[in-house]
Amino acid sequence: MMNRFRKWLYKPKRSDPQLLARFYYADEELNQVAAELDSLDGRKDPQRCTLLVSQFRSCQDNVLNIINQIMDECIPQDRAPRDFCVKFPEEIRHDNLAGQLWFGAECLAAGSIIMNRELESMAMRPLAKELTRSLEDVRGALRDQALRDLNTYTEKMREALRHFDVLFAEFELSYVSAMVPVKSPREYYVQQEVIVLFCETVERALDFGYLTQDMIDDYEPALMFSIPRLAIVWPLLPAHPRTCPGATAPMACRMVARSSSGALAHPPVSRQGVISALLRPLPELPLIHLRPHPASPQSPLPL
Repeated sequence: MMNRFRKWLYKPKRSDPQLLARFYYADEELNQVAAELDSLDGRKDPQRCTLLVSQFRSCQDNVLNIINQIMDECIPQDRAPRDFCVKFPEEIRHDNLAGQLWFGAECLAAGSIIMNRELESMAMRPLAKELTRSLEDVRGALRDQALRDLNTYTEKMREALRHFDVLFAEFELSYVSAMVPVKSPREYYVQQEVIVLFCETVERALDFGYLTQDMIDDYEPALMFSIPRLAIVWPLLPAHPRTCPGATAPMACRMVARSSSGALAHPPVSRQGVISALLRPLPELPLIHLRPHPASPQSPLPL
């Protein structure tokens, strides 16, 4: 009775732009759609059921979006780290992901199983139940505060938000990892190393004049062949500071020819020839044969 009286007396205006007021009406709309969905027999009216499910997920997206804005304002320094999101495939990272995760957590908590992911579903179910309970606590705390003071965030509400944020981040990583391939820390580290290697290669090639800025700005197709080859050959050329003792241009060419599955089928013998070949598309590589190495005239040097 007291809650009804407080709701009637302190209910925020629908036009109020403050976050707690916006949350109050977004949450109210979500409850209305959920109530209608629960009372509907989907077998009798499948079209209406499909429409309500779509509307329900849209309302979930809206509620979570406002909760995220509240957390950014309320606990900006205590947000759970989400660096793992960079490992997700590009098509996964979209604005509706949070709503899909909430929907998935409720399904798992209710006993559903992800198709062809039975073991992962069972492993995630305790976390899904804890997450849905935490989200209900957050929604209750925000609704209650919206009927008290729109300008104040209590410590109890902050603590509920911190706990929810940690659980949601943990569930996000677990759920997405179960649904799509996600790079391991080692794979991601190797990818970053290759990116750094190619960037340094481009910088050196620009310094030596083997590439031009116009080629990069114009996305010259030959660069797609040039950069990986330069990255492989550069440390083996005599002028490179980390060249191993005794390395020669022919030796570098042989190594590239062997290690890149024929990327340089007929490598040139001079340093300038190496660079010229690297900057050409595959069909245009010159038909130049290796000179015998002085140390072994009968056979190429062992790698």
